[in-house]
Amino acid sequence: MKSTELSLQEKLRNGDEQAFEWLYNEYKEGFLSFGKNYAFDQDELLDIYQDAVIALFQNFVQKQLILEQSTVKTYLFGIGKNLLNKAAQKKGKLVRMEGQVLSTEAIETEDIDTSTRSRQLAEAFRQLGAKCKEVLELFYYRGYSIKEIVEATDYKDENTVKSHKSRCMKGLREKIKSV
Repeated sequence: MKSTELSLQEKLRNGDEQAFEWLYNEYKEGFLSFGKNYAFDQDELLDIYQDAVIALFQNFVQKQLILEQSTVKTYLFGIGKNLLNKAAQKKGKLVRMEGQVLSTEAIETEDIDTSTRSRQLAEAFRQLGAKCKEVLELFYYRGYSIKEIVEATDYKDENTVKSHKSRCMKGLREKIKSV
Protein backbone atom coordinates (compact mmCIF):
# COMPACT_ATOMS: atom_id res chain seq x y z
CA MET A 1 0.00 0.00 0.00
CA LYS A 2 1.33 3.45 -0.87
CA SER A 3 2.73 5.63 1.90
CA THR A 4 0.25 8.44 1.05
CA GLU A 5 -2.63 5.99 1.66
CA LEU A 6 -1.11 4.86 4.97
CA SER A 7 -0.53 8.47 5.96
CA LEU A 8 -4.15 9.37 5.16
CA GLN A 9 -5.43 6.45 7.22
CA GLU A 10 -3.25 7.48 10.17
CA LYS A 11 -4.55 11.06 9.99
CA LEU A 12 -8.13 9.79 9.84
CA ARG A 13 -7.60 7.54 12.88
CA ASN A 14 -6.23 10.57 14.75
CA GLY A 15 -9.31 12.62 13.87
CA ASP A 16 -7.43 15.10 11.70
CA GLU A 17 -10.13 17.52 10.53
CA GLN A 18 -8.11 18.70 7.53
CA ALA A 19 -7.74 15.11 6.34
CA PHE A 20 -11.49 14.58 6.62
CA GLU A 21 -12.20 17.84 4.83
CA TRP A 22 -9.78 16.85 2.06
CA LEU A 23 -11.39 13.39 1.78
CA TYR A 24 -14.88 14.89 1.68
CA ASN A 25 -13.99 17.30 -1.12
CA GLU A 26 -11.75 14.89 -3.04
CA TYR A 27 -14.36 12.14 -3.53
CA LYS A 28 -17.60 14.13 -3.49
CA GLU A 29 -18.01 14.65 -7.25
CA GLY A 30 -17.02 11.08 -8.05
CA PHE A 31 -19.56 9.74 -5.58
CA LEU A 32 -22.32 12.02 -6.88
CA SER A 33 -21.61 10.80 -10.43
CA PHE A 34 -21.59 7.19 -9.24
CA GLY A 35 -24.86 7.76 -7.38
CA LYS A 36 -26.71 8.95 -10.49
CA ASN A 37 -27.14 5.27 -11.38
CA TYR A 38 -29.59 5.09 -8.50
CA ALA A 39 -31.99 7.77 -9.80
CA PHE A 40 -31.77 10.01 -6.74
CA ASP A 41 -31.75 13.77 -7.04
CA GLN A 42 -28.62 15.77 -6.19
CA ASP A 43 -29.78 16.67 -2.66
CA GLU A 44 -30.58 13.05 -1.79
CA LEU A 45 -27.20 11.91 -3.13
CA LEU A 46 -25.44 14.60 -1.13
CA ASP A 47 -27.24 13.51 2.07
CA ILE A 48 -26.23 9.89 1.45
CA TYR A 49 -22.64 10.93 0.72
CA GLN A 50 -22.49 12.90 3.95
CA ASP A 51 -23.84 9.88 5.87
CA ALA A 52 -21.15 7.72 4.26
CA VAL A 53 -18.40 10.17 5.24
CA ILE A 54 -19.74 10.32 8.81
CA ALA A 55 -19.79 6.50 9.00
CA LEU A 56 -16.22 6.40 7.67
CA PHE A 57 -15.19 9.01 10.25
CA GLN A 58 -16.75 7.01 13.08
CA ASN A 59 -15.10 3.79 11.94
CA PHE A 60 -11.66 5.38 11.75
CA VAL A 61 -11.81 7.47 14.92
CA GLN A 62 -13.88 5.31 17.25
CA LYS A 63 -12.93 1.82 16.02
CA GLN A 64 -9.38 2.76 14.91
CA LEU A 65 -10.01 1.11 11.53
CA ILE A 66 -7.00 -0.12 9.56
CA LEU A 67 -7.58 -0.88 5.89
CA GLU A 68 -5.17 -3.48 4.60
CA GLN A 69 -7.01 -4.78 1.54
CA SER A 70 -8.61 -1.64 0.13
CA THR A 71 -8.13 2.10 -0.17
CA VAL A 72 -9.99 4.75 1.78
CA LYS A 73 -11.82 5.69 -1.42
CA THR A 74 -12.96 2.11 -2.02
CA TYR A 75 -14.08 1.82 1.58
CA LEU A 76 -16.00 5.11 1.40
CA PHE A 77 -17.71 4.13 -1.86
CA GLY A 78 -18.57 0.73 -0.38
CA ILE A 79 -20.31 2.40 2.55
CA GLY A 80 -22.04 4.78 0.14
CA LYS A 81 -23.14 1.95 -2.14
CA ASN A 82 -24.72 0.13 0.81
CA LEU A 83 -26.49 3.33 1.90
CA LEU A 84 -27.71 3.96 -1.66
CA ASN A 85 -29.10 0.42 -1.91
CA LYS A 86 -30.87 0.71 1.45
CA ALA A 87 -32.33 4.10 0.55
CA ALA A 88 -33.47 2.84 -2.86
CA GLN A 89 -35.15 -0.20 -1.35
CA LYS A 90 -36.77 1.90 1.34
CA LYS A 91 -38.19 4.28 -1.26
CA GLY A 92 -39.17 1.43 -3.54
CA LYS A 93 -37.46 3.49 -6.18
CA LEU A 94 -35.31 0.93 -7.94
CA VAL A 95 -33.44 -2.29 -7.69
CA ARG A 96 -29.91 -2.91 -9.00
CA MET A 97 -29.32 -6.22 -10.72
CA GLU A 98 -25.92 -7.05 -12.23
CA GLY A 99 -25.16 -3.49 -13.23
CA GLN A 100 -28.65 -2.75 -14.52
CA VAL A 101 -31.09 -0.39 -12.86
CA LEU A 102 -34.67 -1.52 -13.03
CA SER A 103 -37.70 0.22 -11.62
CA THR A 104 -39.69 -1.79 -9.11
CA GLU A 105 -42.70 -1.46 -11.40
CA ALA A 106 -40.87 -3.27 -14.20
CA ILE A 107 -39.94 -6.08 -11.85
CA GLU A 108 -43.48 -6.41 -10.51
CA THR A 109 -44.91 -6.69 -14.01
CA GLU A 110 -42.57 -9.59 -14.66
CA ASP A 111 -44.06 -11.39 -11.61
CA ILE A 112 -40.66 -12.11 -10.12
CA ASP A 113 -40.89 -13.35 -6.55
CA THR A 114 -37.86 -11.56 -5.12
CA SER A 115 -37.67 -13.67 -1.96
CA THR A 116 -37.56 -16.83 -4.06
CA ARG A 117 -34.99 -15.25 -6.36
CA SER A 118 -32.88 -14.24 -3.35
CA ARG A 119 -32.97 -17.79 -2.00
CA GLN A 120 -31.99 -19.16 -5.41
CA LEU A 121 -29.12 -16.71 -5.65
CA ALA A 122 -27.89 -17.55 -2.14
CA GLU A 123 -28.03 -21.30 -2.83
CA ALA A 124 -26.28 -20.94 -6.18
CA PHE A 125 -23.62 -18.70 -4.63
CA ARG A 126 -22.93 -21.31 -1.92
CA GLN A 127 -22.23 -23.84 -4.69
CA LEU A 128 -19.50 -21.71 -6.29
CA GLY A 129 -15.84 -22.38 -5.72
CA ALA A 130 -13.82 -20.32 -3.26
CA LYS A 131 -12.06 -18.21 -5.92
CA CYS A 132 -15.36 -17.32 -7.62
CA LYS A 133 -16.92 -16.38 -4.30
CA GLU A 134 -13.93 -14.20 -3.49
CA VAL A 135 -13.95 -12.32 -6.80
CA LEU A 136 -17.71 -11.77 -6.82
CA GLU A 137 -17.78 -10.67 -3.17
CA LEU A 138 -14.94 -8.22 -3.73
CA PHE A 139 -16.51 -6.77 -6.85
CA TYR A 140 -20.23 -6.71 -6.05
CA TYR A 141 -20.37 -6.63 -2.26
CA ARG A 142 -17.24 -4.74 -1.27
CA GLY A 143 -17.24 -2.49 -4.34
CA TYR A 144 -13.64 -3.17 -5.38
CA SER A 145 -12.58 -2.16 -8.86
CA ILE A 146 -10.93 -4.76 -11.09
CA LYS A 147 -7.57 -3.12 -10.42
CA GLU A 148 -8.13 -3.26 -6.65
CA ILE A 149 -9.02 -6.95 -6.90
CA VAL A 150 -5.67 -7.57 -8.63
CA GLU A 151 -3.91 -5.72 -5.80
CA ALA A 152 -5.82 -7.58 -3.08
CA THR A 153 -5.43 -11.07 -4.52
CA ASP A 154 -2.89 -13.22 -6.34
CA TYR A 155 -4.29 -12.62 -9.84
CA LYS A 156 -1.59 -11.56 -12.30
CA ASP A 157 -3.47 -8.75 -14.09
CA GLU A 158 -6.80 -7.03 -14.73
CA ASN A 159 -7.65 -9.13 -17.80
CA THR A 160 -7.34 -12.30 -15.76
CA VAL A 161 -9.72 -10.91 -13.13
CA LYS A 162 -12.22 -9.78 -15.79
CA SER A 163 -12.17 -13.20 -17.45
CA HIS A 164 -12.53 -15.03 -14.14
CA LYS A 165 -15.35 -12.75 -13.00
CA SER A 166 -17.15 -13.30 -16.29
CA ARG A 167 -16.82 -17.10 -16.01
CA CYS A 168 -17.99 -16.96 -12.38
CA MET A 169 -21.07 -14.92 -13.32
CA LYS A 170 -21.87 -17.36 -16.12
CA GLY A 171 -21.55 -20.27 -13.69
CA LEU A 172 -23.70 -18.47 -11.13
CA ARG A 173 -26.44 -17.87 -13.72
CA GLU A 174 -26.37 -21.53 -14.71
CA LYS A 175 -26.58 -22.63 -11.07
CA ILE A 176 -29.52 -20.29 -10.45
CA LYS A 177 -31.40 -21.91 -13.33
CA SER A 178 -30.76 -25.37 -11.90
CA VAL A 179 -31.73 -24.51 -8.29
